[in-house]
Amino acid sequence: MIRLMLMYCLGVMLYGAPDFTNALIHEKSPYLIHHAHNPVNWYPYTPEAFAKAKKEHKLIFLSIGFSTCHWCHVMEKESFTNSKIAQMLNKDYISIKVDKEEMPDIDIFYQHIYTGMTGRHNSWPLSIIMTPDKEVLYASSYIPPVDSYGIPGLETLLPKYAKLVRENPEKIAALISKNLRLISQKREKNEVPADQNITERYVLKMADYFKRIEEDLNGHSRFPMASNLRLLLDIYMLNGDKRALQMVQKKLTDMAQGGIYDQIEGGFFRYATDPEWVIPHFEKMLYTNAELLVLYIRMWLLTGKPLFQKVVRETIAEYHRHLEKEHLFFGATDADSSGREGGYFVYGYDEVNEALKKADFNRTERETLMEFFDISQPGNFKNDLSNVNINTGFSQDEIPKGAKKVKKILRQLRTKREFPFIDKKIITSWNAMMIKALFKASVLESRYGKDAIRSLDALLHKNYKNGTLYHYTIGYSRPEHVAFLEDYAFLIDAVLEAYEHTYDERYLKLVKKLIAEAKGKFYRNGVWYLNQDEPGIKTRYLDKYYTSPLPRMFHDLLTFASLTYDVTLYHETKKMIADERERILTAFDKSPEALRVLIRLQYGDIIFKAKKAQLLAHKKEIAKVRYPFLLTKSEKADLFLLCSMESCFFYDKNLTKVLKEIKARK
Repeated sequence: MIRLMLMYCLGVMLYGAPDFTNALIHEKSPYLIHHAHNPVNWYPYTPEAFAKAKKEHKLIFLSIGFSTCHWCHVMEKESFTNSKIAQMLNKDYISIKVDKEEMPDIDIFYQHIYTGMTGRHNSWPLSIIMTPDKEVLYASSYIPPVDSYGIPGLETLLPKYAKLVRENPEKIAALISKNLRLISQKREKNEVPADQNITERYVLKMADYFKRIEEDLNGHSRFPMASNLRLLLDIYMLNGDKRALQMVQKKLTDMAQGGIYDQIEGGFFRYATDPEWVIPHFEKMLYTNAELLVLYIRMWLLTGKPLFQKVVRETIAEYHRHLEKEHLFFGATDADSSGREGGYFVYGYDEVNEALKKADFNRTERETLMEFFDISQPGNFKNDLSNVNINTGFSQDEIPKGAKKVKKILRQLRTKREFPFIDKKIITSWNAMMIKALFKASVLESRYGKDAIRSLDALLHKNYKNGTLYHYTIGYSRPEHVAFLEDYAFLIDAVLEAYEHTYDERYLKLVKKLIAEAKGKFYRNGVWYLNQDEPGIKTRYLDKYYTSPLPRMFHDLLTFASLTYDVTLYHETKKMIADERERILTAFDKSPEALRVLIRLQYGDIIFKAKKAQLLAHKKEIAKVRYPFLLTKSEKADLFLLCSMESCFFYDKNLTKVLKEIKARK
């Protein structure tokens, strides 16, 4: 924060004071600070802002986004720096800006309303017009300044609703009632399926969904959907359903060879804008990469295919190279660079052709290699530029000679470009996801496990201060935003992973402490909440841009209970899950992580016990076991033991026999 203020003061000295400054100048979020000099009189999301709106009889205009969101920048450029629109907002509205990464509970709350009113999901920027009592009148994503794309513009909407409030309060009341009905109707779900058919129904649902996506010619966006793939992989491990495995393998292969994956430096972009995964939205999000890493590690263990291992190594290397500081990981990179979408990542045909010519590739070699990387004269992106992906006309084994050298040349070309803006928030939940991925990657190379331990220590030191866990820090400023349920859920998951990597009992003691804190802060009167505030925002099970925190917390509770034989906690957690069973099953296809919890209880945990030295020596063999609910625990025993919560059911000195027993019990 001090550094930001020094830069601001230096800018004032060099270029003069900005024309406008609003209340966001005092915030820490880079996204909010970015809007501090808009002519719109922005406020942060605080009770004072809502009280001001009520006192002045004004509506609220709420805008939710994040610093690496391309369309958020577009809307700012078109509308929030537009003096005419700013005048409309300042006259009739109290305008509130929210960084979704700083306040995920607020984002989830209004995204749910947006989905109920429009039927669409997870859009940023999210634009809401509402009363000071938070009664929503209008919900949309990107809004143009004037009517266009079939969307009413801000110049139409803002005066329309301001006039309605002044002149027709009855119509406003009717609109509020209508919107409430829409939101509640969206909560009505399908009938609850029978438990014994749930895995089959899920596989069929996913097969139908992937088929429709493959046949989609309308250019709808495609997201990685890590939690769906995770459940499909579990189903294959449990019952050998090859349809589930084939869906996962195809999607992970297509993404690894597509443009959603940065073929030059590694790491996945947030989503693709076309059905073939060629053109991405160029943000790299920490949570996207962390969750996908675990999947690629599992697929490598299952298949041994080099492609999956390559993705893991390249992605981790990219985060160490560009997005890590002091063992912790930044939240995201922007889609834009030098004012152009994808500017850092895309290439021109002539630029690449000339670089390859200088590297002594002949004409035939240049043409073959550029075809392999899908770099062409018409391009596959805007302005005749190309986003690198592996041309599907080449088989996986048909890699042209010189491809590795070309990647180095393309990487070198990027060094002359401006790297995209980095949102340097150290978010607890997202870092915990990456730490877990590093622990999992230790089956490839032990140094990843050492990296994970250093990162976990650094995260606890930075974001867990004097017994208080915080949602994020930025730079060396003091943390202010206390943790949400997601921070506890994913941090506990990472600490449990640390135990199964080291078998150090202090990690179990820390988990016990964190669980007690989480239950005390977020579990009230039989309900889990996302935030610590009263009355609180209730959790939902839908897995959206990453895994929902409540089922993750259920997994944490079950794992800790199994590892410590805490029977009371185990049965308490089972009851929590049983109480939510119908709610989960009515939207089972959209709540894969919650469905995994139900399936886990149905099949049960297997706790693999042995001496610490034995567990560490056979880490890779144990990791290859095709049972998704296998836990490992250090025990002073001369045998390998297999146990459930109730009893130990098999033991032997021969590891091969023990592993066969696990396979037989499925």
